[in-house]
Parts: sequence; C-alpha cells; structure tokens
Amino acid sequence: MPLFEAIDAIAIAQPSPAHLEAVTTFANGAEAYLNHGLKPVPGYSPYPGDRSANTETWFDDNGWWGLAFVNAFRATGKSRYLLDAERALGYIAAAGWDPSGGGIWWNTDHPYKAGEALASGTLLATLLYEQTHSATYLADANMFLAWGNAQGFSAVDGLYAESDRVGTPEDYVEAPLIYAQQVLCTTAGATSDCAHASTLTNTALRRFGTTLDFGPQYDAIYLQWLLALYGSDGDTRLYDLAASNANTAAAEARNSDGLYLRSWQGQSLGSRVIEPNMLQTQSATTSLFAWLAVYPPPPGE
Repeated sequence: MPLFEAIDAIAIAQPSPAHLEAVTTFANGAEAYLNHGLKPVPGYSPYPGDRSANTETWFDDNGWWGLAFVNAFRATGKSRYLLDAERALGYIAAAGWDPSGGGIWWNTDHPYKAGEALASGTLLATLLYEQTHSATYLADANMFLAWGNAQGFSAVDGLYAESDRVGTPEDYVEAPLIYAQQVLCTTAGATSDCAHASTLTNTALRRFGTTLDFGPQYDAIYLQWLLALYGSDGDTRLYDLAASNANTAAAEARNSDGLYLRSWQGQSLGSRVIEPNMLQTQSATTSLFAWLAVYPPPPGE
C-alpha cells in the first residue's frame, strides 16, 4: 500500500507520461488482489490470486487499498480505478460492518472492532462521496463516523481508540478520521464536522508531538492525511510537521545501502514495529517524500 500511494503521489505531483504509466501498471496489478470468492460480495484479500471464500481478509486493508485506488483515479482520471475503490468500500459495508452493534471488524474472524478499519473505511466512503456525490457513500461515511463518535470508541484526550478493546490512540487512525470530517464539512455542508476536525487536529498535534517514532509505515499515513488537511484548510503547522519529519528521515533513515529501512531518527526497527529490512519501511518513507511534493509549501518556506 505505501508503494502504491508513493507511485500515485509522484504522478499527481508531476503527471509525466512515465509517471502516469507507472500508476497504470501498478493499479492494474493491484486489481489481482480482488477475491471473487468472498461473501457476500468480492473484496481484496492479502495476496494476488486469493480466491477462496474462507480466506482471512482484513477490512482496514480494504480501506487502505481502496484509498490508493482513489488516488490512482486522481492521478490518471481513469474511472476504472474509482470502480476498484468502490468494490473495496462495498466489501467493508457488506461484510465488515456489524449490523447488530455497529463498528467495523478487524478481519473476517471478527476478533474486535478496529480503529484502523473505522479510519480507512470512513475516509474511503467520504472520498468516494466527494468524487461521485452518491448518497449511498455519504450514508456509509456518516454511519461509520456516527458509530465512532457515539459508541464509546474514544481514547485518551477524546481521540479515537485503537479498538473496542484497547483505548490507546494511534496517529494513523486519527488523521484519516480528521480529514474525513473536514471533507464532509466542505462537500456535504456538515459544519459541525469542521469544528470537530479542528478540535481533533489540535489534540492530535499535542498528543503525538513533532518527532514521530511509531514506525514509518504508520507515521507516513498520519502525515499523508494531515498534508491533505493542510491542502484543504491551509494550517501551516501540518505542512511543517510533515516537512520536519521528512527532513529528519532523509538525513537519518538510510542504511549503508542507501535504502530507507531505519526509523526516521536513524534507529534499527525492532520486531515491535516491523521485521527488519521490509519493503514497507522503505516505501512508507518514500511515500512521505512524494506526498510533500503534491502540496506547495506555505509562502516563504
């Protein structure tokens, strides 16, 4: 997913024929993750070629994959990728949402309701509404968000929880939900969502601080959607936060082979965060650089 997003962002920032072709090649390949065997509708399973109905499948991953398809559409204008994103949301709504108690399950084993799934699913529904103006997608976004805001899914400082079992807030859960509310405010006229987004932004900035060290693959998502918020409301603190961490990563995160496989402060990443030397660490850091290229810096910077 971070590699998919990095390729999307490069093409959005500089839509050259080569960059657009890279998006097309990757997005076409990403369609191979669609598992037609899943019920009640197809969804995206962990590996290309998964076709079994009993494949363990994650609902937050469907959201992240769907968001990358939305950005592939932004880059290329190809409606095919918007349809791919709609499939991801359709699966989350049909198989991931708990119709009896609300909330989105972590995966098809239903161990708990996950903040990551709520975040990626809500933002996906919101951005699909922004692109299509479909009342169905607006209803999905409002349903997901209303449950998250009203069903006790809150953590320290009023942020969103990691899950309905763990109340700790995670940065990459917060930013997509904050940005979703900003978009709903500007596209659907839900002015209370703008106020809530502003409050949550201030709280998140205090909570997570200026030096991010959760892990590149998580912190990059946080900064990606804070940058999108900066593009919407012009809050220069958000750009400065992303640029500061990118500058540190550029200086400290490379290993002896020149790959961004260390933390943004130059430390080796332990098993708590990720297995060593995995592609997602390199591509997450690369995606941060790419998303910074999409958004012009504040005047004078």
